[in-house]
Amino acid sequence: MNRLLKSLLIVSFVLGASAPSFAQVPIAQAPSPTTAPSVTGTVRQYLLTPHGEVDGVLLTDGTVVKFPPHLGDRLTATIKRGDPVAVVGFIGLATPYGTAMKALTITNTVTGQGVVDEPPAAPPLPPDRRGLSLTPLTVTGTVVRLLVTPPGDVDGLLLSSGEQVKFPPHNGALVATLLGRPGGTVTATGFGTRNAFGTVVDADSLVVNGQQVSLRGPGRPPRPR
Repeated sequence: MNRLLKSLLIVSFVLGASAPSFAQVPIAQAPSPTTAPSVTGTVRQYLLTPHGEVDGVLLTDGTVVKFPPHLGDRLTATIKRGDPVAVVGFIGLATPYGTAMKALTITNTVTGQGVVDEPPAAPPLPPDRRGLSLTPLTVTGTVVRLLVTPPGDVDGLLLSSGEQVKFPPHNGALVATLLGRPGGTVTATGFGTRNAFGTVVDADSLVVNGQQVSLRGPGRPPRPR
């Protein structure tokens, strides 16, 4: 038997003997998504779409909790202002202005009742088909909090009166820069709603600390009335 053949036989023997040890190494598996981040807190107020539909809550620590508007009736029937809640969902990007969370569930920790994010049984009708309309509206007040989206964009303001001002997220950086920090005075003019859950205006223009800011632009889609 020549030297090359002996070498090949030795290598084959070594590999064959070590194969079982390789087979015993466990294969890494992706973590099971059985848990999601959770937060607890107390509900400060409802958050609204410009048509006055409840699409979330603001906790007293400033955390924004978002739910689809079609769950608004269920949310307001289960969760009231001042209720302690536990929320499970996806926590968004932390920003200097706070954090928003896309909720999967929200539970009233006193009653044990909760709301689960689930799709509607049928596609929701447009707001005008449901009798919802926007009216010309102007609000003025002191800003106590900037509202953020889960991706971390500023898309609204909360005034000391509890009134809410909404605008497209692409305007958020400009508004936040002009405002500097909460405590400034804002006048918002646009279209919105007043109802039992609060007041909200979808702003076309703002006066921030005396400086006029137009929020209209070529990239802004037309607003349904």
